[in-house]
Amino acid sequence: MKKSNILVSLLLISVLMFAQKDFEKGAIIQARQMAKSFNSQDYKKYVDYLVPLNYGNNPDFKEKFAEMLKRGRNGDTATIKIVKCVKSVIYNNQNQVLILNRYRNSDNYIFGISNDKGKNWLFTQSMPTKMNFDGILTTVPTLDTSFSTFVDSKYGKRINYETGKKVDSFKYTDIQGKILSSDSLKGKVIVMNFWSISCGPCIKEMPELNELVTRMKGKNVVFMAPAFYSPKEVLITNFLPAHPFNYQIVSIENDDDYNVNSFPTHIIIDKNSKIIDKFDGYSPDNLKRLEQTIEKLLKD
Repeated sequence: MKKSNILVSLLLISVLMFAQKDFEKGAIIQARQMAKSFNSQDYKKYVDYLVPLNYGNNPDFKEKFAEMLKRGRNGDTATIKIVKCVKSVIYNNQNQVLILNRYRNSDNYIFGISNDKGKNWLFTQSMPTKMNFDGILTTVPTLDTSFSTFVDSKYGKRINYETGKKVDSFKYTDIQGKILSSDSLKGKVIVMNFWSISCGPCIKEMPELNELVTRMKGKNVVFMAPAFYSPKEVLITNFLPAHPFNYQIVSIENDDDYNVNSFPTHIIIDKNSKIIDKFDGYSPDNLKRLEQTIEKLLKD
């Protein structure tokens, strides 16, 4: 009886392995079709292979996204070559693959998902083999986190900002030499703006944020601006004289320690160190959202 159970188990494993290899083969075939569309500059067809969040999860934006790719790659002859499947899983009833490809003479990865047992696949765009896995999850939220071992040794170890949770302890020195720490700022409302000197939307909203700082003067609120990819010397000597920014500015030394994937990212923390709101990207409504939330927290 025991031998019979072992034989049945081995048979099941063999069947599963065969089925997995079969859906890997289908994923490679469709990935090559996607690459062929890209290489021939048929961007409308190429976009049909992409996971919807590439174009904002809105079918009406697919054509606009294809046009954007066409303009951005005007005259660019770089091609994608599909190499092999590196890893495949079935996770929460979804078939998933990680595919190695060559782009611009470098190894790159493409993630793929199928919701019909491997018949039809959707893929990410080609991306570096080392990247922030949390950033990938914003495009493919259903991915098995076991893929992170291939691309991101820091996954789960970065400083994270999640609404409803306590902020991780921090201690910064701003560009004027003032210490800003989670302990010293307890009892204050903290407003953080993660940004970069190369971020156009960040620069665009600075005058509005400066107005907010002025209106909040004398109140129990601190405005901090951790700057990524922005050396202290460049900030003081070149950037700030041209673009005044009245937050307390911190030059981040190691941006990969933070799970911040777009700029600007605004975070509002209450007097008890709890993250109340987090939102990214420029919007005309950012200022109103910040001010209303801050005023509410100051009254609590």
